[in-house]
Amino acid sequence: MKNLQTRFLKFLITVAFFFNCQLATAQSQKTKLADSLFRSKQYIQSLERYQSLFNEQKYSPAMLLKMAYIQEGLGKIGQTLYYLKLYHEATEDEQALRKMEELAAKFRLSGYESNDASRVQQWISKKISVVLVGLAAILLVTSYSLYKRNSSQRPWLALGIIILASASALYLNNFYAVKSVIVNNDNTYLMQGPSSGAPVAGILAEGNQLQLLGQNDVWFKVKWMDKTAYVKKSAVLTVTL
Repeated sequence: MKNLQTRFLKFLITVAFFFNCQLATAQSQKTKLADSLFRSKQYIQSLERYQSLFNEQKYSPAMLLKMAYIQEGLGKIGQTLYYLKLYHEATEDEQALRKMEELAAKFRLSGYESNDASRVQQWISKKISVVLVGLAAILLVTSYSLYKRNSSQRPWLALGIIILASASALYLNNFYAVKSVIVNNDNTYLMQGPSSGAPVAGILAEGNQLQLLGQNDVWFKVKWMDKTAYVKKSAVLTVTL
């Protein structure tokens, strides 16, 4: 019976490995075809294939940059800035940041202003995972130390450390994580509340970037000109890898 189970397990591993190899090969072929179309300047066809790969979470920084290039050629400023933003998120390439600022200035778009404070916040948001790992390591070391001391107070101290570390992690993640959306349609309405019947807070052109604060059903809560407003999820692109 044990030998039968072992053989069956090996069979499952083999099938899984074969399936993954086939999937990887198919994805590689899709990428090669899309790149070939891009090199031959068949941009629309290559964009369709890049988009398919992107939807499957199979992308590379180079692919994101090519998608931005194609969208700029098509005059889709929202999509151009969206893929440039994703490329910058993946690589921290300063040239991409400058390109976004140039396009924002050319089309008079807001949300791309760069200053020392925003750069520091963006840098911290990139390193937040390192901070959280550090907090977890401190928690583990401290808990083990308390355990070894065999103190009668160790359960309460350990609980206090866990609560403090968890609260700190949540605070840092929420405070420093910079999340944004990019307007994907011209004449996009910002509302003062999460309802189509709410007063209009503003009308934005395609490409404007808004800081994401939260969501309410089909609405995103955003920050615009130091004010809180709401925008339909379907009208914006969420900047996230």
